[in-house]
Amino acid sequence: MIRPATTEDIPQLVDIWLRASLLAHDFIPAGFWHERANDMASLYLPGAETYVLEAAGRAVGFAALNDDHLEALFIDPELQSFGHGTHLMAHAMSKRERITLCVYSRNVRAVSFYRRLGFQVLEERTEPLSGEQETLMAWSRTPGGVG
Repeated sequence: MIRPATTEDIPQLVDIWLRASLLAHDFIPAGFWHERANDMASLYLPGAETYVLEAAGRAVGFAALNDDHLEALFIDPELQSFGHGTHLMAHAMSKRERITLCVYSRNVRAVSFYRRLGFQVLEERTEPLSGEQETLMAWSRTPGGVG
């Protein structure tokens, strides 16, 4: 079941975000992620349109949107590769005509995932907080509406 996030979900979502970030972004020091957990809990998630994927009564992943930008898509690392991310993205894509997102370029698994969903690369750039290269990608329901 996918439902809007509540304030009560935030601690569990931050836990999923932190564990998944540490796993997917092992090229960035762990301290970077730990230092940002409070901002995720107090700023990013409360300020976003966040959807929770729930299974067996607990959150297993979430997608967070700000307008047409996907700020976050994270699945509990123990439950990845079962289609949960695709399910959440289908839900997010059903809510928008166009979505942009940024993904670390070295996170090849994520870049490939978004490409399979129809996202196209718009540009490569440096993410200012980490200094890592990131890929700006976009998807549009309308053909030719990406650029």
